[in-house]
Amino acid sequence: MNKTNCNNRGLVCAMLAGALGIVLFLPALSVGNIQERTDSLPRPGLFSYTDKNGSIKPVHTVREWQLRRGQILDSMQAAMGKLPARDQLPLPDMQILDSVTTKYYVRYNIRFAVAAGETLPAFLYVPVQTGKMKKLPAMLALHSTGELGKKIADGQGGLQNRAYARELAERGYVVIAPDYPGFGDLKAYDFKTGRYQSGTMKSIFDNMRCVDLLQSRPDVDPGRIGVIGHSLGGHNAIFTAAFDTRLKVIVSSCGWTLMHDYFNGDAAAAQKYGGKLWPWAQDRYMPLLRNKYSLDPDKVPFDFDEVIAALAPRAFFSNSPVNDANFNVEGIKKGIAGITAVYDFMKVPGNLQVCYPDSEHDFPLRVRWQAYHFIDSVFGLARDRKARYSYADNPHYFKRMQLFATQKEQKNIVMLGNSLTEGGDWETILKRTDVANRGIGSDVTEGYINRINDVFELKPKICFIEGGVNDLARGIPQYIIIGNLATLVDTLRGKGIIPVLHAVTCVAAHYRAIDPGTFNSSIKKLNRAIEALAIEKKVMWIDLNGKITDGEYLMKQYAIEDGIHYTAETYSLWEKEIAKISGRLNF
Repeated sequence: MNKTNCNNRGLVCAMLAGALGIVLFLPALSVGNIQERTDSLPRPGLFSYTDKNGSIKPVHTVREWQLRRGQILDSMQAAMGKLPARDQLPLPDMQILDSVTTKYYVRYNIRFAVAAGETLPAFLYVPVQTGKMKKLPAMLALHSTGELGKKIADGQGGLQNRAYARELAERGYVVIAPDYPGFGDLKAYDFKTGRYQSGTMKSIFDNMRCVDLLQSRPDVDPGRIGVIGHSLGGHNAIFTAAFDTRLKVIVSSCGWTLMHDYFNGDAAAAQKYGGKLWPWAQDRYMPLLRNKYSLDPDKVPFDFDEVIAALAPRAFFSNSPVNDANFNVEGIKKGIAGITAVYDFMKVPGNLQVCYPDSEHDFPLRVRWQAYHFIDSVFGLARDRKARYSYADNPHYFKRMQLFATQKEQKNIVMLGNSLTEGGDWETILKRTDVANRGIGSDVTEGYINRINDVFELKPKICFIEGGVNDLARGIPQYIIIGNLATLVDTLRGKGIIPVLHAVTCVAAHYRAIDPGTFNSSIKKLNRAIEALAIEKKVMWIDLNGKITDGEYLMKQYAIEDGIHYTAETYSLWEKEIAKISGRLNF
């Protein structure tokens, strides 16, 4: 079973509970003015800095931490090469090569100038807006290792959990997803002739130019820009944000561990190439780790706990799976101890969150959603958790969605619903193999809308929509439920899928979660509205209440012990109603 353990210093997982009110944003440090740090000096502890005489001194003040932070950036440049000057840069001169329009956003395939003679290919996602244009938050989305480059972050690769650029665009963020040198449309990049000493520094410079482009857009709030990435993108998110303080929230998935704890799982290769840090020393990353520092973690002038500490007081989220063979979780836990001390020192402990899912080198759906809510919180977009329940509060939702991601065969019938739908063995009940069970226990109609793309991928002819009881139980207003059902009907029809609505069935007299009489009164009122919606939209609907209730309560032979879920006899009656519709439609 997939489990997730999140540590966010005592706050509810996935929320940032008002920490922004005390964030002390440091001024951006000019790299050219930072005191040069020589390689001969011993690396100081995380809370120590090297003074102008070469002595190591403890950090006591924010000003002294700024000195330490500057020296961390110097140490990074000793291994990555110098960050090129950012004055006299050319205008972006953005060119649109093609575009794709969706319901939520337009994705532009662009190229733009980052320096003289250098252009960068990227996807730019612009959310659809109606009415007066708003300034939106924006995210820089950095892809993981793979020949497809930026297409991976668009969900075009074979891995299910990498589409964070597309998902953030669907959530209303302006998103830019560039190619890393050596991948995608930068596959032919020549690391030998470029002006950079490492692919890492080339990427950092390119990423900062992406932030320049975002800030220049009239639909972007320049003060609400963040960065997210997995694996290769995970550590480049950290590296870029260390140099670019305009990035206010940083999400790194499977992107780091302490150098001594790094292991890529290939002992033979480590022996062959001279050390386990050899993957970091490829031309596309930091070749100086071999040529200058002999792949020796003790000689490498920086470590990840230092770089992440340099992000403080900005918000940092780390997805660090316990079974990641590359980035050992023990090194992460050791590093987090010191990083936590820095965030405490800066008086923003809530700006640091680490999740330890029970998975391998992956960015599981539930953790991505936690990361997205973290980002929302930083940018002031988080909903009031007291206002109403959301599908995102349901851990079972993400477990089922992970299962659905493995079940993509075409089906003619989709059963979309909550636990009543999930509890049915629909291929057996309907005696046919072209049925998909898309029920999720405790789900609400908002959750159905959020996962409607999963239904589309199955290319069904008909979709039976059963839901609303969980909305009522959680105090979601009837007008919202009906609005969500109407959205589902219209969206399914827009894809050529026949929608069928269901009445909510009453609960039994022995139901104990809510007073059954009061609850059934609300259910009957909702059902009248669902019937009116079915008439308005000219869609078929199924109402089992006349068969399984006595007019007031769900009868005992149709309810299991909890008073709400169905017996086999109820599913048999439900099957008959579905068969009538299937027969009428002749499929």
